[in-house]
Amino acid sequence: MICSAPALALGELPSKNTQPRHRVCTALSEQAQAYYTDAYSYDNLKNLSGAKDVSTSLCAMQDNELFSALHELMANTHSYQTSYAGYKKGSLAYFWPYTDAVQSSDSYVMFYSNVMMGEGVMMNREHIWPKSRASFYQKNGGADLHHLRPSVASVNNAKSDHTFGYISGTYSGGYQEGYLSDTLTYYVSQENDLFECKDDVKGDVARILLYVYCRWEQPNLYTAMSEGLPAFDVDDDKNSGKKAVEDLTVLLQWCANDPVDTWEMERNDLTQKVQGNRNVFIDYPELAWQIFSQELPIGMATPTHIGCEHRYEEAARQEAGCETDGSFTLRCGKCGNEYQRKLASLGHIDENHNGLCDLCEESTEPTEAQILLGDVDGDTKVTVIDATAVQKKLANLPNRVFIEAAADTDEDNVVTVLDATFIQKWLANLPSNEAIGKPVNRI
Repeated sequence: MICSAPALALGELPSKNTQPRHRVCTALSEQAQAYYTDAYSYDNLKNLSGAKDVSTSLCAMQDNELFSALHELMANTHSYQTSYAGYKKGSLAYFWPYTDAVQSSDSYVMFYSNVMMGEGVMMNREHIWPKSRASFYQKNGGADLHHLRPSVASVNNAKSDHTFGYISGTYSGGYQEGYLSDTLTYYVSQENDLFECKDDVKGDVARILLYVYCRWEQPNLYTAMSEGLPAFDVDDDKNSGKKAVEDLTVLLQWCANDPVDTWEMERNDLTQKVQGNRNVFIDYPELAWQIFSQELPIGMATPTHIGCEHRYEEAARQEAGCETDGSFTLRCGKCGNEYQRKLASLGHIDENHNGLCDLCEESTEPTEAQILLGDVDGDTKVTVIDATAVQKKLANLPNRVFIEAAADTDEDNVVTVLDATFIQKWLANLPSNEAIGKPVNRI
């Protein structure tokens, strides 16, 4: 039996969200309890088998009893479809002042930040699962109130369609920090195609991605896919198949380390009053581990389990080398739960500028054939990071690698701020030196 939607006028304005952000939710709402009935009661769901193969997120969907049951539940109770554009009745922005309000305010909170709509910011409609990596655009999964959130336009632009993952503490450079109202809000690495949000939003992101994966059956959750992608919606014609999150471990870490808060639970209630369905991973986040046949972390807090107020400290570290990744382990001193984070390889470092790597004493100097004009950091491509390296050099700030021959992009035999400008103009397809990006014919 399919759980039916509650007896209420779907598509009508719900009451405003009365809950604060970031207060851990310690109980299911009455509305949530009423949603899971008959074959879809939690007692039945928890006994279903999960994935037999998690090597790819496509394989994990197949022959997975729990995945199939949750998809059926969320799809069959999804009785009202919100519209993407505008502010008129039925649109996403029509409902956000209610579902995304904070403690009954007249405004609503921007996703990824605590900035409120109307605080001198431009709002964008943010696909948390990038539409370029899905088989929907602005209908169905591309206009789902559980999925789409309001976001500050500048943050949305920085997020672009990057993969969610760890940057801070993993990479030692090659990324940018983003601030809103003097608050560090995100990290973005163009080089590694990664975007990292604040710690207190990571769980929200993970549970939205899990919802889209299961409700809309998008297989490229944590592995890129070139085959097995679903058919396009009527308004879509492309899907890059790139993954939405770095890997399964990161997805589950984010879900565990940022527990469901009371605002998130109430938003689930209010969205159900609009659409008829719920995000099951907000009510029972533990089902995410069961879907992938993984063991629940020790002391994890969920709406049905208070859990541990983790206090993590570094317990072990394997330093990264110039060409090898390292790792560090964080352990909770209260419950003993631990998880591991990656330390990306450092690349050859030559702080003494003597042509030798400080770690392995191998040569850091590329051959003439390897040097590209504009590739100041020697990573075989020209990016905005190379322009930044020129600016840092001129400001007497350290660079891990600085190739003088590659930095002289205007080829006047001296490195100046104009060389950084030449790189930036070349990246923006503005008139510059056409030799940028091509092998340097001099050392």
